[in-house]
Amino acid sequence: MVKTAVLWAMLALVPSLAVTGISGAVLGKGWKGSSITRKQMRMKAVAANGLLILLPSAFFLAMKAQADSLDVWFYLVQVLEMTAGAVNISLLGLNMRDGLALSRRRARPVGARQV
Repeated sequence: MVKTAVLWAMLALVPSLAVTGISGAVLGKGWKGSSITRKQMRMKAVAANGLLILLPSAFFLAMKAQADSLDVWFYLVQVLEMTAGAVNISLLGLNMRDGLALSRRRARPVGARQV
């Protein structure tokens, strides 16, 4: 039941991540710098991880769970899925950190001293 719920949750998660990436690209349009480049590379990795590992894993695990076939492959793919999910959460957290730092820099008035 849980694996089927995860699969259904993907209907919300995939578009949410797409909107996040698109909005970041639109807001950062014209910005240059190493922070922007790192954020863009991380989002590409998050998208690839999601499409190539997380989505297929969710389908595989839901099928195996519905068939009540909790064998070695089920657990191996589950470990892969959890690892890929942890990587994505880490990358998104780093992007959030860099995004907040960029927004603080941008919000500071011109000529204001940095403390």
